[in-house]
Amino acid sequence: MTVERSSQGISYTLKRNKGQRNLRLHLDSTGHVVVSAPYYASYREVDDFVARSADWIAKYSQRVPSHDYRTGDFIPYLGRKVTLVVLEGRHAGYDLVDDKVFVTVRRQDAESVKKVIRKLYSDTVMGFLERRIPYWCSEIRVGEPGVFQVNRAKSKWGVCYTVERRICLSYMCATLPEDLIDMTILHECCHLKHSGHGNDFWSLMRANMPDLDDRKARLHSLTRSGWAMNIV
Repeated sequence: MTVERSSQGISYTLKRNKGQRNLRLHLDSTGHVVVSAPYYASYREVDDFVARSADWIAKYSQRVPSHDYRTGDFIPYLGRKVTLVVLEGRHAGYDLVDDKVFVTVRRQDAESVKKVIRKLYSDTVMGFLERRIPYWCSEIRVGEPGVFQVNRAKSKWGVCYTVERRICLSYMCATLPEDLIDMTILHECCHLKHSGHGNDFWSLMRANMPDLDDRKARLHSLTRSGWAMNIV
């Protein structure tokens, strides 16, 4: 269910999600406010939540970078900025060389380039999942998930469906430094053992990642900074 609303002059899109427990707010690729909410949250609750976030929205909406997806543009990748080099060719694809990503497209337009970048991001995240899920599941002594996959979520880095034993990471995780991707994977693997965020869950996380609090703070800072906004 999607509804367009406004609160104190702030226009936003409200999306209600089954199973969601908390209100969440983010800016989409154009800087527009998007709120995801549980079905039981009233419109008044959501409007008040948006109003309370007004200062953050005003601050970070100005930080949404613009991209033209031409040679010389940049994209965030594994915690750093890489320069985009756009080439024309018969077969679409990408190649990473040092701090440059060479994107080959049949036609040099923004949508074609973004499609290849999405492929780069998805392949990168899947590579991390394939390597690190077996490692972390072994470390915390829990069975591996039946399915792990990459999705196109913009408001959550990862999610674990405990009943289905399925882990999903957003393809946007590819914008994060490698150690933060690893933290996200450990987080979801720990949910295979503890579904909630209680003491047992955080004790398991900290036992396997002593610098957890530092990593969480860095991820929070990157998320709030608009680092991954307006990419693809």
